[in-house]
Amino acid sequence: MAEENKQTNSSGAKSVNWFDKIGGYMLLAPGEIASLPQRWGPRTLAWIGIALAGLILLSVNIISSAMFKNATTDLTAAKLYSISDGTQRVLDKIEEPIDVKVYFSERLGEISAQHKRYFDRVRGLFERYQGLTGGKLNVSFIDPEPFSDAEDRAVAAGLSGVRLGAQGEKGYFGLVATNSTDDQEVVPFFAPERESFLEYDMTKLVHKLSNPQKPKVGIIAGVQINGGMTMQRQQMKPWMIMSQIEEFFDVEMLTMSQETIPASIDVLVLVHPVALTEKAAYAIDQFVLRGGRLLAFLDPLSEIGQMTNPALGGGRENPELAKLLTAWGVKFDPTKVVGDVENARRVQAGGAAGVVSDYVAWLGLTEASLDSSEVVTDGVNLVNLATPGHFTAIEDAKTTFEPFIRTSKVAMEIDAMKFAGHTPDIVGFLRDYKAGDKSLVLAARVTGPVETAFPDGAPGKKAAEDGKKDEGDAKADDKAAEAKAEEQPEDFQIKSGSINAILVGDSDLLYDDFWVQVREMFGQQLSMPNSHNAVFVMNALENLSGGEALSRLRGRGVDDRPFTVVNELRRDAEQKYRKNEQALMAKLESLQQQLSQVQQRTGQDGAVTLALTDKDKETIETARAEMIKTRRQLRDVQHALRSDIENLEGWVKFINIALVPILIGAGGFAFAAMRRRKSASR
Repeated sequence: MAEENKQTNSSGAKSVNWFDKIGGYMLLAPGEIASLPQRWGPRTLAWIGIALAGLILLSVNIISSAMFKNATTDLTAAKLYSISDGTQRVLDKIEEPIDVKVYFSERLGEISAQHKRYFDRVRGLFERYQGLTGGKLNVSFIDPEPFSDAEDRAVAAGLSGVRLGAQGEKGYFGLVATNSTDDQEVVPFFAPERESFLEYDMTKLVHKLSNPQKPKVGIIAGVQINGGMTMQRQQMKPWMIMSQIEEFFDVEMLTMSQETIPASIDVLVLVHPVALTEKAAYAIDQFVLRGGRLLAFLDPLSEIGQMTNPALGGGRENPELAKLLTAWGVKFDPTKVVGDVENARRVQAGGAAGVVSDYVAWLGLTEASLDSSEVVTDGVNLVNLATPGHFTAIEDAKTTFEPFIRTSKVAMEIDAMKFAGHTPDIVGFLRDYKAGDKSLVLAARVTGPVETAFPDGAPGKKAAEDGKKDEGDAKADDKAAEAKAEEQPEDFQIKSGSINAILVGDSDLLYDDFWVQVREMFGQQLSMPNSHNAVFVMNALENLSGGEALSRLRGRGVDDRPFTVVNELRRDAEQKYRKNEQALMAKLESLQQQLSQVQQRTGQDGAVTLALTDKDKETIETARAEMIKTRRQLRDVQHALRSDIENLEGWVKFINIALVPILIGAGGFAFAAMRRRKSASR
């Protein structure tokens, strides 16, 4: 064989063996490389090509993973695995280390694929967070095995476990996070229902630990939300919503004539500001332009306001408020109340002796009216409003108008003065109701660039003194002016900025009667909410107090994309067989009725049965035989349905798992065959 592998050149010298063994390795002679394709054949070349392709792919992955460690591509429709700009800003501002411990029982993942998939998403999210913070976010993942120290620490921190078996074993899926000052945030259990808000929840958690002080809320109210004396000299208690706010925020009450908004205020809350002065409007304008966040409860008619002071009820234009809204790209008509017959609440009309009727101006808005992607309405299934107004976006406005609470498509506008100063005709409003043709916006988020609503400067600004001054005085004045400008004097005006506001077309939703019932029990007052008004308000404040970053985060869908075509095929198959099933069921019912009629006519006991006629006996036997046959046919139809669905699912699995590799392989062999035919034809 060695002699066969030797060749002689024209000069008679022997060339290098086809294979020379050097140092234990077999080397190809350079002159033999070109002849290898003819020696190996197309099939061998195809396999070599596949091997080289695999080697190249592996090399590319190794090199790219080393060069682009943090580079990712999110191909999901909902961008589930992308980090938003808002989250990035929160992570960039972390100054002190934050320690995060995620507890997940591997046993829980083995039992529940849903929780395992959710945990994988949590892990991936925090691993990206950790990579983006430069080590300031320390994340560890712990399996709290039964009766271990890890389980004890999880329970002590407040994590909740779910029972996994009869032996008392529990599974955990929660989180404990602490900052350098031992402030702690706990997620007792990652509920799959909140998976769409995972990034928001975790970013908010990080934000709270990196900013442990309570945010400060300033409130300007045209109603006595914090208590006070009515015109009838009656003492009003603070509304219960105030205790909710004060639990999580530092609160400062401001006035309707406020000339400046303190710089310490993080979120400004307006509650039915009907008597807003021009100077207060200017203060709000400047607060918004310098980056302050705004939550405004506006109202065409405050039912609580007119109970305490008819002049504060509403139903009239507020020029200062209108000026601000126009600058923000929004319209709000304070003379129109929104009615919605589809969301109307049922009330007792005309007192205790009256009739129960739908009150079209009192709305109970459910999930169908709420934007599920908006974090402010998360956990909110019912919002009660009373005589609300609505918002519209001004055309060509630079701001972004994002509605998240709407009426049904049959809502209508009602003159606000029909409700003011007297008992409303609830039955009459329903009788005279005229359905509209579009939904109206009851709450919206407004963001984006805005210009000041006071282009001529602050209200009451003194005009420059008249008269000419000599050059020396003029120069001295110029120097003084320059120095004053550098110090940013009190009359310094911000001309433009960016708004971040949530606008709600009702203020009555804050009052106790519209969201909570207070009952006496064993000498104590128990509060029992009957709607989610307070949840909505707290969500809005929490969202805005997190700044621009959190306010721009939205809920993301869960990566559960059904096979639309498959589902359609399944429905067609079910429809086909259901028709046969229904026909057989109807036939079976008819036979049962026929048999029952005979039995009722002849009796049920054996003695009476002896009196059956031959015709009756024949009818009974025929009916029973037909029933047996029909039941068999029904079982066959149901079995065929299941079989078809299983076959369909099998084909889907085959297409998704095996078909693509088969097609790639077939394409490779087809290419090799074409190359072989071309080589043979030469």
